[in-house]
Amino acid sequence: MSNFGAMDLSGLANKTTPPAGTAISSWLVPGDEPTLRRYLTLSETTPVLMLVSDQSEASVRLRAAVLEVLEASQGRFAGIDIDITANPQLAQAVAVEKAPAMLAILAGQPAPLFQGEATKEQLLSVLGQVLQLAGEKNITQTVSIQGGSAPEKPLAPEHLAAVAAIDTGDLPEAKRLYDKLIVEYPNDSDATAGLAQVNLMLRLAAKDQTGPLGTLFFEADQLLIAGNTRDSLALLLDRFEIETDARDQIRDRLLEMFILIGDSDQDVLQARRRLATLLF
Repeated sequence: MSNFGAMDLSGLANKTTPPAGTAISSWLVPGDEPTLRRYLTLSETTPVLMLVSDQSEASVRLRAAVLEVLEASQGRFAGIDIDITANPQLAQAVAVEKAPAMLAILAGQPAPLFQGEATKEQLLSVLGQVLQLAGEKNITQTVSIQGGSAPEKPLAPEHLAAVAAIDTGDLPEAKRLYDKLIVEYPNDSDATAGLAQVNLMLRLAAKDQTGPLGTLFFEADQLLIAGNTRDSLALLLDRFEIETDARDQIRDRLLEMFILIGDSDQDVLQARRRLATLLF
């Protein structure tokens, strides 16, 4: 990933405010100039993610990761995909010369996120910062898919409170709420996943970790957010294999990593098998 510059698009935006509960056609819509105008207006109330892509394999992979994150965001983002080949003028307007690239649009203003590829984990880390900034600007309205199938089960009030704490940047409060949820509902997988994400965000915000395993855990986190999940898990497993005094702590961190990466990920499946071998 690399950063890049962006330019002011406020002149393109319509000045009318979109209605509450805006419906969109899909989580990541193909973008032309009229669509971009609508999404600039939408960005007054809902954070918009702008993907600039082409037909390269890198763009295909990034588009899939962005779509997965958008689908899981429960309408907290709307996405627009600008084809740099079909609409080079729109890419030029945000100073993008090469695809793929990602921007966030808040209140009609594009902000660069990165240029090049990014993993799902890197996306989640970056978008957590976008949500925090959007919360500060009161750009927190959600969107929904127009004419979609049966709506997803709404989050319980306790979950909504935790999500709101994340959106406002109050990570300690979000952690407290998720800890409370897990005590009350031990089988709540959403709470477990939410806590794992908040713990990672807290560690990244602290920039260092203390204790005898601080260096190990810090290096594992850095590998994780860089998208190198295999080496991140291997680093922890290698230490687990020779550790005599702190195995429980390493195992707990591994289990949290499994949740963050996803149980169906091949690196996680392989790491689970190795962990089971080391345990038994």
